[in-house]
Amino acid sequence: MRRPWLWKGSAIGTLLVAGLIGGLVVAAAIGPEEESGHAMTGGDRILLDAGLSLLLTAAAVVGSFSFTSDFNTRSFYRRILVFQRGAAFTGRAASTTVVALLAGTTIGVLFGLAGELGVDRWHVSTHVVVAFAGVSGMGSLWGFAIGSLIRNHLLSLFVVPLSLVLPTAVGRQLGHFVDFLFPNLLSVWAKQGALESLRLDSLAGAAMWLAFVLGAGFWVFLKRDLA
Repeated sequence: MRRPWLWKGSAIGTLLVAGLIGGLVVAAAIGPEEESGHAMTGGDRILLDAGLSLLLTAAAVVGSFSFTSDFNTRSFYRRILVFQRGAAFTGRAASTTVVALLAGTTIGVLFGLAGELGVDRWHVSTHVVVAFAGVSGMGSLWGFAIGSLIRNHLLSLFVVPLSLVLPTAVGRQLGHFVDFLFPNLLSVWAKQGALESLRLDSLAGAAMWLAFVLGAGFWVFLKRDLA
C-alpha cells in the first residue's frame, strides 16, 4: 500500500469525477423544477448513469497507470527481487483495487449528499454507495489488466477508455451480443443495484470478463520479458 503515485492518482481521479458529478447536479438544480422526494426520477437516473460512467472510465485509467507507472519506474523489478512475479502482480492488483474501492465509496457518498442537499431528490443509501464502489473496484482491475498487457502510459490512456466505449459505439453491428460485454454488464448491474434491484446475472457476467482479462494479463506477466 506504500505507493505514493497510486494514492495521488486516485485522489486526482476522485476529485475530477466528483467535480464533474457536482457540475451535473448543479445543472439539474437550476433546471426545470421536479417534485422533491427520495425516489429517483427519469432525469435523476440519467445523472446516476453519467456518474457511474465517469467513475468507470476514471477508475480504469488510474488502474492502468498503476501498472504502467510501476513498470516504467522499474518498481516491479525491485519487487520481483524480493517476491515471485505472481506475488508482485497480485499484490499490485490488490492494492489498486483497495484504493479504488475507497475512492468509489467516497464518490458514492458525495453523490448521495449532492442529491440530498443540492436538489433534494435522492439521498445517501447503501445501495448507491455499493454500486459506485463496485464500479470503481472492477473498473480499476480492468484497467490494471489492460495496462499490464500494453505497458505504455500514453497508449493506455487511449486504449483503456476505448475498451469501455467501443461496445456501445459498435452496438448496432454486434446486435444483442453487445449486452454481454463487460462495460454493459457492469453498467446494468450498477444502475439496477443503485435502484435497489440487484441483477446478479449481470454481475456474474462482468466478473467472468474481468477474470479472463486479468488471467491473460497475469499469464503474460509471468511469461513476458520485463525489459
